[in-house]
Amino acid sequence: MAANDRLKDCGSDKLEATRRFVACTDVIEDDAASSIDRAIGYLNRALASVGTGDLDRAIPDYGRAIDLDPSNAFAYRMRAEAWIKKGDNDHAIADYDRAIRIEPMDASTYRDRADAWASKSFFKRAIGEYDLAVSLDPNNALGYSNRGVLWLYAGNADQAIADFNHALNLDPVDAKAFSNRGLARAQKGDIDQAIADYNRAIEVDPKYAPAYDNRGLAFASKRQNDRAIADYDLAIASDPGYVGAFHDRAKVWVRKGQFNRALADYDQAIILNPNYADAYVGRCYAWVYKEEYSRASLDCGEALRLSYNYADAYAGLALASIHKTNYANAFTMYGEAIRLDRKFPETYLNRGVLGFYFGSHSNLQADLGMAVKLEPGNVYNSIWLDLARRREGLPSILGDAPLDISKWPAPIVRLLMGDLTADAVLDAAGDPDETTRKAQVCEANFYTAEFQRLRHRDEEALRLYRLALRDCPRDFIEYTAAIMALRSSGHAP
Repeated sequence: MAANDRLKDCGSDKLEATRRFVACTDVIEDDAASSIDRAIGYLNRALASVGTGDLDRAIPDYGRAIDLDPSNAFAYRMRAEAWIKKGDNDHAIADYDRAIRIEPMDASTYRDRADAWASKSFFKRAIGEYDLAVSLDPNNALGYSNRGVLWLYAGNADQAIADFNHALNLDPVDAKAFSNRGLARAQKGDIDQAIADYNRAIEVDPKYAPAYDNRGLAFASKRQNDRAIADYDLAIASDPGYVGAFHDRAKVWVRKGQFNRALADYDQAIILNPNYADAYVGRCYAWVYKEEYSRASLDCGEALRLSYNYADAYAGLALASIHKTNYANAFTMYGEAIRLDRKFPETYLNRGVLGFYFGSHSNLQADLGMAVKLEPGNVYNSIWLDLARRREGLPSILGDAPLDISKWPAPIVRLLMGDLTADAVLDAAGDPDETTRKAQVCEANFYTAEFQRLRHRDEEALRLYRLALRDCPRDFIEYTAAIMALRSSGHAP
């Protein structure tokens, strides 16, 4: 075969990888070939190797191509992509740096380098890279859309929405941008607008699984569990390998008390992605609710093996320890969770509730106070802090709590402030939606029990704790708190 034909076959992505590989090798081993032709041979042989998944063979070939042609920015970019596929973002960033020095006006390389920084959780630096990409290519919707995702990770929903708006102005049929704008609106608490965006995403692309999954999350946040499950079903039907939908559907099965279905979904998520730490943690919690504490500990332990700084895995071990009456270990595990994530209010609340029944009153007020500080709009945090203060004879703080008197749990707050009777609270807990009614009756019984206990009406408190234990969903904090309340007062759950 003539040299030109070999070079042509070497660079043809229409040929099978093995034929390309042979043609490229012939070019490389041809003593008469120029250094540029041999560089092209190494580069295309590397690309053929990537096509077969052989990254370990591709990366050295990219290196030889670069040695022969150091000004080839494309070779650096391709080697960077190979490093990313191997999970080595540092080497990838170094190669993107070199490519940018050669071609400083290529916006796509800045976008790729931004994604590598984002994979290392350097979100501010990644946003800066996208700033450069957008300045170089202001009409590229992808730059705005991807920067919007980074703003989401950084917790700035307003900036994210602005970027998604810009992306959609440039590309009005971008299902991903609609879906991600929905996530930003959900982050701001605007669930109905988020659902509207998910609907738009689905209209644009009825096969876009993340939009169904995200809409399912929105319905789950509204306690519309059946609608959430229907959307997760649609996400899985659109993409049977979409692992997040199995994980999210499992969480709703847990909420509905269907633990075997939840475990089956977590199992499938782990089959699809054996390194999915979130699925192991979710399954850990499901085992706790099934009272299989050893299996729960194994799953949370596996999550920590996969992600050693995973705060929620320690929280799962703490919950298992509570149910096993190992309260000292529960405090330790919550401490580890807080050490790893000092800005997660739920962990402070959980440790504070544990302290409410089995710990130091001063420490529990510090924990509950931190939960209120981190999430001041969550009335339940204020309720728990108020209960802890009242035990110590301190004045109520509920008058300062942000409260919409038209919404639950306003009746509970009014009970604790002396403005409503226990019977009126139970009446107010009724709702046409069965899931909502069950949740509110659970909370009404539990917090009324705490109110009666403050008034030293222990028998009535005991009756209400048992009702809460019977009726509360097992993933509610009130369920575990009812168990601790009964144990701390000398009664078996």
